[in-house]
Amino acid sequence: MFKNSLLITVRKIAVIFIVELITPCLFAQPGSGKIELTGGKGQVNSGTLIPPDPNVKIGRLPNGFTYYIRKNIQPANRAVFYLVNKVGSVLETDDQRGLAHFLEHMAFNGTKHFPQNELINYLEKSGVRFGADINASTGFDETIYKLPVPVENKEVLRNTIQILRDWAQDVTLDDKEIDKERGVVLEEKRQRLGASQRIQEKTFPVIGNDSRYVNRLPIGTEDVLKNFNHELLRKFYISWYRPNLQALIVTGDIDVKEIEKMIVAKFSDLKNPSSAPERTEYTVPLLNKNQFLSVTDAETPATSINISIKHQAAEMKTEADLRESMLRFLFNGILNARFTELARLENAPFQTINCNLSGLIGNLEALNFSVQPKPGEMEKAFKALWIEAERIKRFGFLPSELEIAKINFLSRYESLYKERDKLTSEQYVNQYVQHFLKGTAIPTIEYMYDFYKKNIGAITVNDLSNLFIRCFKDTNRDILITANDKDKASIPAEDLLLQWMREVEKDTMTAYVDKPVGNTLMITQPVPGKITSEKKAYGKTGITEILLSNGIRVLLKPTDFRNDEILWIGTSPGGSSLVSDSDFHAISLASSVIAGSGVGSFNTLALQRMLAGKKMNVTPGIGPYTEGVNGSASPKDLETALQLQYLYFTNPGRDPVSFNLLKEQLKAGYENSRNLPDNVFSDTITSVSSGYHFRSQRVTPAEIDNIQLDKVMALYKDRFGDAGDFTFVFVGNFKVEEIKPLLEKYLGSLPSRGRIEKAKDIKQDIPQGTQSRKVFKGKEPQAKVVLMLSGKYTPDAVTNFKLNVLTNILRLRLIQRLREDIGGIYSVNINASLRSVPTGEYAFDISFICDPKNVELLILTTFSEINKIKLEGPLQDDIDKIKAQAKVVRPRSLRTNEYWLSVINGAVQHGTEELLEDIFSDKQWKEITTESLKDAAMKYLRGENYMRFVLLPEQ
Repeated sequence: MFKNSLLITVRKIAVIFIVELITPCLFAQPGSGKIELTGGKGQVNSGTLIPPDPNVKIGRLPNGFTYYIRKNIQPANRAVFYLVNKVGSVLETDDQRGLAHFLEHMAFNGTKHFPQNELINYLEKSGVRFGADINASTGFDETIYKLPVPVENKEVLRNTIQILRDWAQDVTLDDKEIDKERGVVLEEKRQRLGASQRIQEKTFPVIGNDSRYVNRLPIGTEDVLKNFNHELLRKFYISWYRPNLQALIVTGDIDVKEIEKMIVAKFSDLKNPSSAPERTEYTVPLLNKNQFLSVTDAETPATSINISIKHQAAEMKTEADLRESMLRFLFNGILNARFTELARLENAPFQTINCNLSGLIGNLEALNFSVQPKPGEMEKAFKALWIEAERIKRFGFLPSELEIAKINFLSRYESLYKERDKLTSEQYVNQYVQHFLKGTAIPTIEYMYDFYKKNIGAITVNDLSNLFIRCFKDTNRDILITANDKDKASIPAEDLLLQWMREVEKDTMTAYVDKPVGNTLMITQPVPGKITSEKKAYGKTGITEILLSNGIRVLLKPTDFRNDEILWIGTSPGGSSLVSDSDFHAISLASSVIAGSGVGSFNTLALQRMLAGKKMNVTPGIGPYTEGVNGSASPKDLETALQLQYLYFTNPGRDPVSFNLLKEQLKAGYENSRNLPDNVFSDTITSVSSGYHFRSQRVTPAEIDNIQLDKVMALYKDRFGDAGDFTFVFVGNFKVEEIKPLLEKYLGSLPSRGRIEKAKDIKQDIPQGTQSRKVFKGKEPQAKVVLMLSGKYTPDAVTNFKLNVLTNILRLRLIQRLREDIGGIYSVNINASLRSVPTGEYAFDISFICDPKNVELLILTTFSEINKIKLEGPLQDDIDKIKAQAKVVRPRSLRTNEYWLSVINGAVQHGTEELLEDIFSDKQWKEITTESLKDAAMKYLRGENYMRFVLLPEQ
């Protein structure tokens, strides 16, 4: 984790199924690869292995150490190193629970060639950020160390290999460092405390079928972490960190042969211990029975019924496996569409409902159903869920549903195929990790895209129906109900729930009927405007500025960073600041209302179907001081996206059903969460830090009831009914001459009434003086601390840059003092919020979680570090680290569309466009010295405006 060990939080039953585009996930029935599958132009042989990517060099040393090396120049001058160990918490004995994860922490606290904190210190000076770059994770079955580094410097490259070699078998495990790290790991464990963790403790034995995984959560037990003997940790390291359970993965801008020589030289002398224990492959058994559990907690926001039907998962090695993964992707796509439509029914008895097929834990997968009933409608909600399941079982799926799923699936892979030469090294790594851990295939993108195109036509609705029937069994079924304590009496017993199931299964029902949609987004074409001026802008940035006849200004930045991506943003001053307080709640809802209503005659569901296969997204929104639109599209879908944007301006949808559903969800969310500790704490911070401004308060159910759809639509249309003062920024793979006709047609035709607006100062400022609040809420021994230093300032580029550097330096200092020296926290968050509209205002927010007993010590230490910077300035060593990191990160940022879009739009919003000419320059660093940062700290961290918030457990 941040020294970042990953606590594997077991997925909730109703987990959303996510398919990795590069490494498809497969969860199939045993034997699914033993049949011959043919059809269409393609032919799938069940025994044919998926061919490996020839661009990956895979080797194994005599001691069993494995390595994967791939050259990839995205990004340039950078490589990613992963040390993968087939070692996780499942291998721990009872008295070692938590040591796999603890050991991962210790790898950063001293090795043979980098004693104590020298490793982190060296890497940070080399431009590698602790937490953001250097990282690690511990799971049930594996521990993985990640180290991305710049490779222009050969010394850094050599030392990186040495660090990985040290991690593999030369972590020092110093007694003093072990005891110091106990506090950090215990604080990491403390961060997990709360309702979710309490619910997990009760439900995980059911989810994990009482397997070994149930009692081997990677974070471990408090008793072991506090009291384990040092030798026990060393024994675990010696036993399991051995070459026949390790692999090194290297992808990046490197010489493959050179890296291979270095690996052979450094890792060949690793030894497997003579009395090494056998590495048992643990599994989660199917119990061939059904399980039922209901759990309540005072801090669970809402009642949820989850049904999980478990199956054995399969490997991903053969063409039959790959076809099965494609089938399951299509299956989930249709299920998602079906249940999304169900969730939008008027007067539905539930808040949310869904179904998916996904991986669960270890070697299992599950067909998952989940519903969150409305209060008092438990039976109706559950039966609605089960009726849809029974409908699928009886009638299956429609060819039209499958066709849309196929279009969407191939569109995703087509985009990936187009970007195959622009994939980053990080995007390749997971393939090789899974290959080492599980033997999962590592095909090329070209092979996968060709395979899918050839074989997708052979998949039928019968295949999908058979898959559902295979999974929809009445054994190995878990029913888990979670609810708030106050709803305990309304939870149905297992017998009653089974009775509801039987009643549904006896019901008569009709097949699902697909709703036809139009195939033309715009029937009437707009009358194009004209380009009235065009010029190159901002020096060597490559930006072209265009003015359209209706007043819209467009900044164009063509790039070659991605092949299949164009991003844009359009903004106009004003936002909700220009409406009265009486209309504030209505305009605050406008973005969500429009997002749920579609455009013209297309509601949201019809719009999604009509746009199947299109890689595009357009989202209008209204903020406090601006209104605008965000967009993205592939070059081939840009015109369709601009048509959709045009309709969001000129013909937004009006959907009363969607509007009423949104209001119901907001009211339910208010009732379910307003008394939760984190929400009470967050509301307190928001209210106090805004001077209890009306617009910062949580909207109540009564206020939600008073919001009228006609008012929302009128306010939205007012904000978007005059586009004349909009500025649009486009970045991505386009040519200026080719995009100009589209801009004239779909931007130049937007309505313009000649308004030139400015955001209004609504006086929602951070109050002056000192404020302190304690909130007593919750039952866990956990404190949350938020400190805020704020004030007015005059924004300019130099000041903003200094404040950002100061933020990063303060983060370094507090990590060292609060975490490494005291062991009182796991992580600290520090942000500098800089606002130029409507007035200049800054705020430093410092937050962390800790033991309630340590709150005052840690706050005192925080201000001690701030005072040191104010009185003495930051250490030159820390400045050098931040500068080195910027030197590595900035060239990467300059090769991304997201960065350019953000920078250009930010300059437009803050009136600093002239600074774009210096975007390639490092001259701002000339202003950064110990003395200048000391002056900045004295000015902006002086503490005159200081707020302190602490969340403590109930007394």
